[in-house]
Amino acid sequence: MADVQVAMFDTERVELARAPAGLSEQRRRTIRQATALTRGWHPLGLSQAPHRRLRLHPEAAPADNPAAPGRRCGNCWYRQLIETNGNRRWPKCIYGAENETDAKNPGPPPRVTHGAATDVRRWWPACTDHSYGDPRLSEDAARYVPEEST
Repeated sequence: MADVQVAMFDTERVELARAPAGLSEQRRRTIRQATALTRGWHPLGLSQAPHRRLRLHPEAAPADNPAAPGRRCGNCWYRQLIETNGNRRWPKCIYGAENETDAKNPGPPPRVTHGAATDVRRWWPACTDHSYGDPRLSEDAARYVPEEST
């Protein structure tokens, strides 16, 4: 099997870490996502074919310290719990979702699948589409980040 490669720029290709044989699919996906974060990519870009260059936000929190302050998926308005597969709820990125009454694109947002590859971890550094949550709109109070005092 060939090593997985993802285009970072049109003229450059960067190899992602190849997971050792014998690991579960979940563990291999975790290794690919961790490698993407160290390269400055958001893991959701790996789940879209062809691989999209979804960059990290310039103000994103560091990937190697989940407790550090900064922009993270967990405080983004687009990270919502979506009910799928019966009564289970999964954290997904709804960026790009059309209005529910819009007949042009009634399908799911482009970053949502029914698989684990598009589950969004709270601690992930934010992508360039990050938007802080509003406590009046968000059902998850952890997403709200108060304005800094000056």
